Amino acid sequence: MSTSFAHQISLSSVSPNHKKTNFMKREIIIVTKDFKQLKATEFHPATANGATLIINSAMAVKQFFYADYAAYMADEGFHVITYDYRGIGKSKNHPLTRFDASILDWATLDYEAVLQYVKESHPKNTITVLGHSIGGQLIGFSPRSLMVNQMMLVASQTPNWRNYKLKTMPKLLMLWYFLIPVLTRIFRFFPARALGLFENLPKSAALQWMRWARSRNYAFDECPEKRKVFESLQQPAWIISFTDDPYAPKKAVDDLLTYYKNLQVEHQHIDPEDIAMDSIGHFGFFKKRFKNTLWISSADWIRRNGKLKMAI
Repeated sequence: MSTSFAHQISLSSVSPNHKKTNFMKREIIIVTKDFKQLKATEFHPATANGATLIINSAMAVKQFFYADYAAYMADEGFHVITYDYRGIGKSKNHPLTRFDASILDWATLDYEAVLQYVKESHPKNTITVLGHSIGGQLIGFSPRSLMVNQMMLVASQTPNWRNYKLKTMPKLLMLWYFLIPVLTRIFRFFPARALGLFENLPKSAALQWMRWARSRNYAFDECPEKRKVFESLQQPAWIISFTDDPYAPKKAVDDLLTYYKNLQVEHQHIDPEDIAMDSIGHFGFFKKRFKNTLWISSADWIRRNGKLKMAI
């Protein structure tokens, strides 16, 4: 019997729902070392290129949001895994009034379980982790990220409100100093969906996010020992940010990179006009309209750094 804490315990195959696809996808369950069940989706290419791509979602964003991008990358030969953090999407197994989770749980339990699953199921594959927004922060909290070959951070930043543009600050100050502390304590979770924001958040995740956003030192007033983990990572990293992104302005992106100070960074700060688009924003990278620009660039970057062949 395997001694790993990451086990696939159920599968359901799903037929490709697009014409001329070169992959199959299936839903799996990965069990963490504290025995929580994570719902994940695995995209298997017909012709594999020897590389796995793990997608870490943004705060309170369901894995389904990344399905089109994951399908494209599988078509290009990558083995891709998307998943929901505990308490989010399909991994919300209990009402949030009776279940709690922190951001550090997502990093050191959930993300680590997915990494371990990949190492066991595809031991010869290189591993790239794509972190969107807070998903890029999670990488630095886990010592197991040392097993990752390279990473892509898309609109990843620190949440400190001082790094944001003036027009965004009032909304952030309302979020960090009123909405999250007051509503989370009333409801025992943050009811973001009722406010038209995003998925509801577990209590500890919401309050932890709030504390990190108030601090000039990001998470490291609360967990100073984790700073060494960030600094231990030395892999190639493609950092991509956008001039029209109100939630990951360049100052906040650069602030995160001060903690990832030993990564081999390629940072592209893109104006939508550079790729003949009118907008990109915080979520645009994963929209189909960027298939022939940003998606191609991301696949090419992984191949180049991983010395991979293009799937035919």
